[in-house]
Amino acid sequence: MDIYTCLDLLLTVIGCESPKAHLSLRAYEDSSYTRDIGPVKWELDSNPLGISLGANRTQIIVNFGGHYIVFVQAVFYLNKSAVELSEDDGVIRLRLQLNTNDSAESTESELVAAWEEREVKELRDEQIVRLSFMVQVELQKYQYVRIKARHLDKLNYDEPVSTTLTIFRYADLQDDRECAVSHFGPCCDPKG
Repeated sequence: MDIYTCLDLLLTVIGCESPKAHLSLRAYEDSSYTRDIGPVKWELDSNPLGISLGANRTQIIVNFGGHYIVFVQAVFYLNKSAVELSEDDGVIRLRLQLNTNDSAESTESELVAAWEEREVKELRDEQIVRLSFMVQVELQKYQYVRIKARHLDKLNYDEPVSTTLTIFRYADLQDDRECAVSHFGPCCDPKG
């Protein structure tokens, strides 16, 4: 059973209609990556519905306003050559973050919605470091999310361990109260 089937079942049990907007992506290998923080480029891993990948391959744009769950995992492959990329103190600082624009009209300013950081102090011959998080974000129609990472040149693109992103809408903005009322009963209904 895949994640979307599980979500459909969960939403049916609590009385909400299942939104079908979803998208799965895997990182697109780009040789121009550096150790500085920058946007991850993506390629489709499934057939999208209600969510699209922007032309620059870094923006994940929602076609419907709503509450979305985003799960992102970045896998970094480090080896002895990574030592030369370390900062002055011999520590490699990895970072994974989710940014979003503050409105559908604005593409200039971005807000950091979630992040994870890890310091690698003692590097073995070969080491795989996984950073991941899951976050709920409220997005208006045509807003986007963008994933940024530090040490993009060390991202792992090989299957089955790879850098991936899954996003799905679990509630419409206007249906939140109705869904909560049907789940929790009339005691939670502000009208009665």
